[in-house]
Amino acid sequence: MTKAAFQLSNPELEGEIYYLTEQEGGRRNPITSGYRGQFYYNGRDWDAPQTLIDKELCYPGETVKVSLQMLSPNFHVGQFYVGQSIEIREGTKTVGRGKITQILRNDFNYWDFDTLFRNLQPEQKPFDFQYIKKFSTKIHHGLASIQQINNLIFKKSLSNPYQMLTVECKLKYKGCQAQALVDEICNRWREEIHLDNSHYKTELLFSDKGFYFELTFATWHTRFLTGKIIVNTTS
Repeated sequence: MTKAAFQLSNPELEGEIYYLTEQEGGRRNPITSGYRGQFYYNGRDWDAPQTLIDKELCYPGETVKVSLQMLSPNFHVGQFYVGQSIEIREGTKTVGRGKITQILRNDFNYWDFDTLFRNLQPEQKPFDFQYIKKFSTKIHHGLASIQQINNLIFKKSLSNPYQMLTVECKLKYKGCQAQALVDEICNRWREEIHLDNSHYKTELLFSDKGFYFELTFATWHTRFLTGKIIVNTTS
C-alpha cells in the first residue's frame, strides 16, 4: 500500500491544520496521508496517524483538513471539543498548528459536572446508599474478572456530589502495561456497567514510579450518581 492509498480504519476526529514553512520552524518536505507526527494537546504528545481530506500532498505553508485516529483511544475519552487547539510536533519542534473541527467518536466529546448538574431536573435526586450499593455490585461484576486486579475497594460519600462513589482497583502485581489495563476497564464499562444515561471520561498520568488512571463517570435517570474508578501504581 502506498502512502497515497493510506486510509484510517476508524477515524475519530477531524481537524484543520496549518503546516509551518521551514522558515517558520516547520518541515522542509510535504506530508501525505499516513503521516504520524506527534499529536499534541492539553500539554502532552500522543500518536495519531492522519489522512488528508481532498488532498494527496500538503506542502509547508498550506492549511489542510485531516481525519485523525488515536492509537490509544481509551486515554482520550471525554477530552475533545470543536474549536480545541492542537499542534503537530516532531520531537520538540512544532511543525503544525490547528484546531478540532469535528468529533466523529461520540464518547470523545468533552463534558463537565457543572453542565451536567445544570441540565438535571429538580426531581432528579442523588442516589441514596441503597442505590449506590446496587450500582457498586454492577461495577464489581464488571471488573472483578480482570486478571490484573486483585480486589476492589468501594468508598461511598453523599457529601460530595462530584464523587459519590470511589472504586479503587488494587493490582495483583506491579509492572502491568497501562494501555492493556485501561482498555480492559473501559471495555467493561461500555459493555457491562454503564447505564443508558451516562457520561464518562478518562485521564492517565505517568511518572517514574508508574501510572495513575481515573475513569470519571456520571449516570442519571430518576436519580443521579457520580464517581471514579481509580488505578494507582505509583504508591
